Amino acid sequence: MERGRRFYSGLRSALPVIFFFVTSFLFLRSVFGLQYTITVPPMAAFFSAKLRSGENRYLILLFHETLILILAALGALNLCLLVFLNILLPFILVFTQSSRFNPRGYYAYMLLYVYLSFSPPQEADEFMATLASLWFLTLYMAVLIWICRALRHSSRRERMTLQAFLSELSDLVMLLAEEGKEEELRQRFDLLRREVTDGRKSFSALRSRESEIENMASALLQRFSYMLSEDNSASSLDSESVMELRMLSVFLMDTSALIGTEWQDEQLETARQMLDGMSITEERVRIFSRSIIHMIELMLITEGEWRARRIRRRIDWKNLGHEINIRFSTDSFEMRLALRLSIVMALSGITDALIPASHSYWITLNAFILMQPGSEECSYQMKANTIGTFIGCLAEYIIQPFLPGSGAELVFALVMISLMYASSPGTWYHPVFHTCYTLTVALMTLDGTSAIAFRLLCLLIALVIVFAVNRFFFPIRRASQFRYGVKALFRLHNSYWNVIKRELIAGPDFSVSSDILSDFHQHYEEALVYMKKHPADKYHDLEDALLILWHMLSELEQIHYLVMVRAVRDEEREDILSLITAIQKDLYPIIRAEDFPDLRSRLDLQRPDVAKVVGEYLKNAERLLLYKAVIPF
Repeated sequence: MERGRRFYSGLRSALPVIFFFVTSFLFLRSVFGLQYTITVPPMAAFFSAKLRSGENRYLILLFHETLILILAALGALNLCLLVFLNILLPFILVFTQSSRFNPRGYYAYMLLYVYLSFSPPQEADEFMATLASLWFLTLYMAVLIWICRALRHSSRRERMTLQAFLSELSDLVMLLAEEGKEEELRQRFDLLRREVTDGRKSFSALRSRESEIENMASALLQRFSYMLSEDNSASSLDSESVMELRMLSVFLMDTSALIGTEWQDEQLETARQMLDGMSITEERVRIFSRSIIHMIELMLITEGEWRARRIRRRIDWKNLGHEINIRFSTDSFEMRLALRLSIVMALSGITDALIPASHSYWITLNAFILMQPGSEECSYQMKANTIGTFIGCLAEYIIQPFLPGSGAELVFALVMISLMYASSPGTWYHPVFHTCYTLTVALMTLDGTSAIAFRLLCLLIALVIVFAVNRFFFPIRRASQFRYGVKALFRLHNSYWNVIKRELIAGPDFSVSSDILSDFHQHYEEALVYMKKHPADKYHDLEDALLILWHMLSELEQIHYLVMVRAVRDEEREDILSLITAIQKDLYPIIRAEDFPDLRSRLDLQRPDVAKVVGEYLKNAERLLLYKAVIPF
């Protein structure tokens, strides 16, 4: 019964995509021909994404489709050009469409390229017919999405306003202080995080009011996730901490009402008074509260500068260069994903070209589907896709001889693709339906037994390619990923100091630091999951060390905010820069024991809040030094 209800629910939610796929397939088959229906699956992926997100930039999509079609046609000219494009395009798509927040943003674009590469247009009339089919499907998509929204009596989803975000964050802080609200808290936090981060791209060089507020909101969410990750239930908080959280909640609610109005300067003064008067002793709540208030202070200052037009909307070329340097590091999420995907696409493209057989493109398609951004996702997909494809081939072998004619085969294929959209992606039975669909369409022109055997052979070759890349080029074994993740935490900490150093010299820029926070949070969560799944005495000490590092990053955030709100005086800059130099003597921020006395004697910080947060940072740095032996590098 439960499975039946889940299937029915999935079918209902997938009906618009199924309708788009079936009607598009039938129209293209009857007007353009069967070979042009190859564009339907990737366009259905675009339809699903746009229907879900509410994004409606169809003219940009038309430009992207045309460019991808041109690249697919160029790739058909010779093998060298094909390999070059299979390497280049994943880099472009991952770096422009994907991010930590949206790792699969590249998927629909790359899927379109893969499908167009199956049968690239050879002549001008074929090119124009393919282009016409793509443009028609885009126009049809726009009309159908508009109809779906009208039937649901809903308009395009608007981006969450800053006022609404702060109001919801106020409610979440209040839930932190209430017992028995943990599940509601996590659900609402996940929903808010999706609202804020959906659609974020990798680069944010265009400095605008919206992008700066979006970066600050993302950083607030990272700070909030710190409280969730440590299992800080209300029952573990003392009365002083509960009171502080409630005061913070009221402050956030007041800010949501006043920001953007003539009274926001008064709220800015309230934020500073709260920081100066904060006396809470509980470390976690104090770090959390001060970090939130510092960020609100920065939001109010930035919003005031935009209202006074003291900031221009422009492309920040220095920021773009800084972001490129960070993301083009081999440790970055985007670079590692782009490298893995490009190598997989290049090897599968070469294999396709060397096999003189029809439908050898199944190798590239299978390899692309198997290649997932995350290591666990990729491992699971390799197992699930293998099982599902084998069962799908067996089902096709049994059922296909009983289908009376091309009409019945077409109906069966469309039923299979409809069931695929109704099933959950990532399950073992999802590829069962996809395999039945692709084989049924292929068997309209091929011999049944040979096509099924060749389909399994293509899957085997794709598995070998993806396994080899994951094992030898960029290992994704859990132990290797764990060591890499721990190393990345220290690297990101050092990168954050570089951001502060840059801002002390050249002026503020927040977008890069928000990305560092996102990456740090991601690696920290993955490391905790690994240590919990592999309990060992050595990991107990390492878990303590990583927690100290997180506290150091929290204090680093506060130093960053103080720099951005101009709390660090000119004469104090040299002291902060000398601290950065001492930390960066080595690759990772473990200050040498012999350096602490000299550092403390030379630090002459006048403002109490700056001196306090730097002092707390140094205390944690000394504590971290005790765990140097358990850090795995």
